[in-house]
Amino acid sequence: MNSTHPAPTANSPTPASILLVEDNAIVAFDMQQRLQKLGYQVQGIIASGEEAIAAVSRQAPSLILMDIFLDGGIDGIEAAKAILENTQIPIIYLTGHDDEETLNRAKITETFGYIIKPAESRDLHVAIEIALYKHAAAQALQKSEQQYRLLFDSMLNGFALHEVVTDDKGKPRDLLFLDVNPAFASFFDLPAKDIIGRSLRQLSEKVEPYWIDILAKTALTRESIRFDSFAGFVDKHFSVVAFSPQPRQVAAIFEDTTRRKDAEKHLQHRTFHDALTNLPNRALCLDRIQQAMERSQVRDDYLFAVVQIDIDRFKDVNDSLGHLVGDQLLQSVGHVLLDTVSAVDTVARLGDDEFVVLLEELPSKKTGTATIKKIKSALNRTLDIEHHSIHISACLGALFGPNECTSPENFLQGANIALRHAQEQGLDQLRFYAPEMQDKAIKKLDTETRLRNAISENEFFLALQPIFSITQNATLSGFEALLRWKPKHRGWVPPSEFIPIAEQTGLILPIGQWVLEQSCKVLHSWAEKYPGNTLSVSVNLSARQFSDPDLVHNLFSCIRHNRINPTQLKLEITESDVMTNPEATIQKLRIMKELGLAILVDDFGTGYSSMSYLQRFPIDTLKIDRSFVTQLDKHANRVIVRTIINLAHNLGLSVVAEGIETEAQCLTLQEMGCEYAQGFHFSRPILLDEIDDFISRHLKK
Repeated sequence: MNSTHPAPTANSPTPASILLVEDNAIVAFDMQQRLQKLGYQVQGIIASGEEAIAAVSRQAPSLILMDIFLDGGIDGIEAAKAILENTQIPIIYLTGHDDEETLNRAKITETFGYIIKPAESRDLHVAIEIALYKHAAAQALQKSEQQYRLLFDSMLNGFALHEVVTDDKGKPRDLLFLDVNPAFASFFDLPAKDIIGRSLRQLSEKVEPYWIDILAKTALTRESIRFDSFAGFVDKHFSVVAFSPQPRQVAAIFEDTTRRKDAEKHLQHRTFHDALTNLPNRALCLDRIQQAMERSQVRDDYLFAVVQIDIDRFKDVNDSLGHLVGDQLLQSVGHVLLDTVSAVDTVARLGDDEFVVLLEELPSKKTGTATIKKIKSALNRTLDIEHHSIHISACLGALFGPNECTSPENFLQGANIALRHAQEQGLDQLRFYAPEMQDKAIKKLDTETRLRNAISENEFFLALQPIFSITQNATLSGFEALLRWKPKHRGWVPPSEFIPIAEQTGLILPIGQWVLEQSCKVLHSWAEKYPGNTLSVSVNLSARQFSDPDLVHNLFSCIRHNRINPTQLKLEITESDVMTNPEATIQKLRIMKELGLAILVDDFGTGYSSMSYLQRFPIDTLKIDRSFVTQLDKHANRVIVRTIINLAHNLGLSVVAEGIETEAQCLTLQEMGCEYAQGFHFSRPILLDEIDDFISRHLKK
């Protein structure tokens, strides 16, 4: 019984259209009837090969039933060949001949079999359905392959399929390229077609054996692998995923990570190097010290040294010549240090003008000391920067390792402590770390911490040392305000211990302001207690105070707030501070004089004063340093003191001698014409709660 397809419905797929090529009209009609009963749509009946080619060009059917022997110039086989050159339509041959010659001719074309006429409907149906299914599957596969090839060719990562090439002993010696995509081909700057069929060693003689070994191992073991490595033969970093799709084959995806690796290296360099000098920064310096410490634990004879360096007066260069010159100076210092030390040593910049040198592989401390002194000498030089000749020097703090330090930070701390001790000695100094320096540093830090709270805790006291006029009989003229500090639950702290710390930390500004305010309050109270008195108070101004832009405003505010006579407030400035910036000093002193204040130059004779500037300074008094007064019995000192007094008088200035301890010293100064004197011979500094009794006694005299 013949099977038929049901008629298609509105929701059923469109029936396959079949083009029937048959020159026998009776056979063609019979075939048409059976096809329609099977549910197929007959697109047309063609009697010749030429007409079949033309019909297909007009409208392509789903399938062609092609008679082999046709009337006309070409038979069915030739017609099928011509149709398949431009289309992929499935063709089934119809033939009444099953001889071998005919069938061999039919095999030449890519058809979907043949049917021997006359054919049963069932056989016809099966042949057509198989042909349509195979055609659909082939189309789907072709589409999938096209999509794969499109994806393959457009991959950003390189892909290569290799076959392992072995030597006579079966050992992998090369990789043959079976397929590559354009991304992989670009690694060699070649088109993909010029790579396929060639081996890796043919493409490059510089191939590292590692690449052949690891990829061949994947092919032979059939185990997938993922790895990162540098391929020197193409100068690129790759992240590779490799697997074996077939025995002796390895497929690998190559992700070019060169830019990322370079960026990581650049970022790592920036993380551990100073941007200005390109030297190792603090983090890398600590790491290098850690490595030196570890080497010293392995080798008994391993010796190293950590040297911290600070450029003298670098801030002055920055402030006067600008940061551009300052930056170039730091770069030049880095070059000097690199040129001075060996290749195994480390030169690092911690920040600002602080550098660290790590000296390694030292044969002895003697050699290390010589190298450190060599560094110090190398930094004492003149540099030409931006048309400026700048002479530099540096202070150095050093310590040798291994020692009791247990961390790199401890080594830097020790070198820093030694450096601070060197700086306390002046410019161009070198100090080596000693354990007692640590104790001093701790004590200094404790002093600084307590000093910060001294004002709020009311731990400061004002002491006044009397100043006497000695032109005839000793008469009380005024006082010098001196600061005293007594922390809670502790004894008095000598000014020599806390004043330098206050100077270094900047605490001298609020402390100096406190002294100024207290002195003005004292003058105000005296105006009420002793009407008409002319007693003065001299207040010492530190270098930091004198350079403070708010100084004049603070002076004016204190005078106005306490309603005092400004002529009774005197300001003492050291000779070295006066000469630091003479022109700026002159301008500031003139403003102070306009406020009515008297100006004294303290410690005169210990510094260097230009006579031309001394004439221009609007000052009132020179104070002779105690170092000359206490040794007046020496001829040289008497000559110096007499010269200072004569100089002052010639400039119209008065003179105060400090540090007088004996009557003989006082008489000598009187004979020389010195107007004022102070010292233990007259009185020690007096605290405020005792000053009124002292003043009352002397005012009665």
